[in-house]
Amino acid sequence: MNTTTQIRAIPRHEATDEEWRAWADAYPAFASAGLRCVTMGPTTATFAFDGTPFPLNPNGAVNGGIVALAVDQIMGVMGARIAPTGSMPVTAALTVHYHAPAIEPLRMEATALHGGRTIQTIEVVVTDARGRRCSTATGTMSLGKLEQRIAPAVQA
Repeated sequence: MNTTTQIRAIPRHEATDEEWRAWADAYPAFASAGLRCVTMGPTTATFAFDGTPFPLNPNGAVNGGIVALAVDQIMGVMGARIAPTGSMPVTAALTVHYHAPAIEPLRMEATALHGGRTIQTIEVVVTDARGRRCSTATGTMSLGKLEQRIAPAVQA
């Protein structure tokens, strides 16, 4: 399934947390980023990073660019979860602070800090297997109508 098809299948805002978790796990870019949704709530979610084919840094840590890719995908899912039905967030700003090497396995906790009509703020905290904070990311998401954010449907 391509990303446009999966975006069109986005659950309604009122859908259950389980429906949102299943949707996130089925999203092609999400799985390609090595992510799996463990829990999903109305304003918080937990994700596992299962790794990608991209090589680890020489110190055994996940590359910072891959961490940024993962947290951006998570912010998109969390932003979609808190957005009104028929709208979709896109990343307007992303800041990642790296505190320590990100040694797998990683856990990523997302929290919607603010969810307005046009702007959302989401935080993702990345921890390693020992519970050590490796990174903290904050993102500003811009909301728009779903049909304005995706490619038009192709007529057969």
